[in-house]
Amino acid sequence: MAGDESRMRLLKNSRERVKGQIPPLEFGSAGRRLDKEAFVKAIKELLPGSELLSRHHQVYEEGEVILRENQENRRLFVILTGYVKQLKKHDDFEIAIDLQGPGDFMGLLSFTTGQPVFTTARAGGRVEVLRVGQSSLDKIQDSYPEISKVIQGLIFYNLSERYRRVVTLHMEIAQLSRELEKERNTLRNTITELEQTRNLLINQEKMATLGELTAGLAHEINNPASALLRSVDYLTRVLPEMAEQAGALPDTGMVRTFLEAGLNREVQSTDDQRNKMREIQKKYPHLNRSTVRDMAELNTEMLAKIDSFAQNSDKPRSLRLLLDSHQAGVFLGSIKLSTGRIGHLVKSLKSYSRDSRAEPEVADIRLGIQETLMIIGNRLRDIEVSVNLPEIPMVRCYVGELNQVWTNIVINACDAMDDTGRLYINCGTSANDMVWVTIADSGPGVPDNLKAKIFDSSFTTKTAGGEFGLGIGLAITRSIIQKHSGTISVRDRMGGGAEFIIHLPVYKKI
Repeated sequence: MAGDESRMRLLKNSRERVKGQIPPLEFGSAGRRLDKEAFVKAIKELLPGSELLSRHHQVYEEGEVILRENQENRRLFVILTGYVKQLKKHDDFEIAIDLQGPGDFMGLLSFTTGQPVFTTARAGGRVEVLRVGQSSLDKIQDSYPEISKVIQGLIFYNLSERYRRVVTLHMEIAQLSRELEKERNTLRNTITELEQTRNLLINQEKMATLGELTAGLAHEINNPASALLRSVDYLTRVLPEMAEQAGALPDTGMVRTFLEAGLNREVQSTDDQRNKMREIQKKYPHLNRSTVRDMAELNTEMLAKIDSFAQNSDKPRSLRLLLDSHQAGVFLGSIKLSTGRIGHLVKSLKSYSRDSRAEPEVADIRLGIQETLMIIGNRLRDIEVSVNLPEIPMVRCYVGELNQVWTNIVINACDAMDDTGRLYINCGTSANDMVWVTIADSGPGVPDNLKAKIFDSSFTTKTAGGEFGLGIGLAITRSIIQKHSGTISVRDRMGGGAEFIIHLPVYKKI
């Protein structure tokens, strides 16, 4: 593994540094100086002619375990050639913590103390060792006094070298930790800057979308506003006359009855109203067309109440008063609907433009979809929209950002269909605690060679003229979905067109 090799290089470099810090040991009565390499060389020279040493000579191939962690050990291992990895088990992994080479003693602590082996020793290549038990060690020391004199020194040498390596490694780790802390702080600042840039891009895309939809929004607000003005003009003109003439009726309560009937009027189809006008004109031929048209808006019950006034040509003012009362109710209903429409638009716009930097909230994402459809209604005027949004669990989300997701996908669908066709929006719940939303269109679909590219930043199939957006709509869409721990994909819709599938995790109370 690359990580183990890097760790081994670090350990080997540490050993080389420590090696230069420990003075060589003295060996023999003549005062010859001997380091580990000289000691190993002496053992190798004695091996061919020594049955005692040869009996304890052992060879391990690469990967073989020499000592295993937590097992008992009654032998001391002296490495003659090759390197041995010291590994410590952590969970299901083995972590390389040391590297031993020629002249090092393995199993020293477990051999002398009787405690279980602390680490696993595995051959890093072809390794030769001298493997001896206590009795054999005593025999070797008795048979080879020159070796006996240095073994104790080498044991302390090994322990001292290990201690120095541990200290050196701790110092290096401390230095690495300081450097990592600096890198982490730099990375944290970079992430913060990237998050700010991302939010800026989302807001820019949102403003670009709103800029494109401004004309449509103005149209959506202008229609109810015009209806309000017409209603107010009519009521301003009619109400004073109604107040003056109400006393001429045999029952002044009829004004209120007709007013309430107009307020709760059910809208008729054009064909039904024309048929009704023909019947009324036939029954009351003396009435002018404008009166007949107003009477055609009355329901059956109100027509029965007004019959005596319509039959009597001597009471045109009373008939007109009742019809005006009904029309006043109709216009009051129009005011109610228009103000509600404007209020809904303003509410949807406010929710749609919600700050992406706000805290996430637990929300019903269906409301965001409906608000988005309200905002971009002008783009959908020639598109048949099929919406199926059954009840689904709540989602913890940034509502404003998800609204941008719905907008980007729906607007892309409108562009693909040239603003005419069919749009299908559905939602539901998956078995793995996820809610899903699909947005499909009847357009040409997404070519297979582009399915993997459409979510890339700056990928766009739009021309430079007149198209809104920054070419990052679907890239932002994917980043928003991923931020919510969700997924987004695209596939061909059965029957033609493209279908985007979004999955978001269900909110669970802790």
